[in-house]
Amino acid sequence: YGRAVDSAISRINEIFMILPLLPTLVMLFILYGMDLWRMLWIILIFSVLGSGGLKSQRAMFLQIKEMPYIEAARAYGASNARIVFKYMVPRVLPLLIPNIIIAIPGFVFLEAALAILGISDPRLITWGKVLNEAYRAAALLHGHYHWVLAPAIALFLLAIAFASIGLTLDRVFNPRLREL
Repeated sequence: YGRAVDSAISRINEIFMILPLLPTLVMLFILYGMDLWRMLWIILIFSVLGSGGLKSQRAMFLQIKEMPYIEAARAYGASNARIVFKYMVPRVLPLLIPNIIIAIPGFVFLEAALAILGISDPRLITWGKVLNEAYRAAALLHGHYHWVLAPAIALFLLAIAFASIGLTLDRVFNPRLREL
């Protein structure tokens, strides 16, 4: 809530924004041989700390910090923790939920890309793993288009569904978009 925390968050965000996610995951998989859950945690950390998400959240917090009701809370002696968790987080949370939902297809595509490259948990069957197996078996060359089309269409429909849900929630939670 102070300058030191704000500065630390900004520096961490800048570090994660310059690190490319896919090559970092490939490198970590080669070095440590990760399973899917560990990989998902790393993707989650990257998505929260990088890709501009933290900067937009910080901007929302700074905007809310200047509101009159925050000054009133300070005037009656509320602690910083109370101001953040009672007044600021509830105002920011509805704006973050659509962003999280819109980001889900990116996570699925990233997992599919890693599986296509052969970097995934071999015990799990995913759409990327099916595409990898189709590539290794030369399915397109043998005329087995369904091995490629089915997972590709499923990935496309999943992306459209989550984008639609996220944009609808954004319109519901964001008062500036309600008039559109």
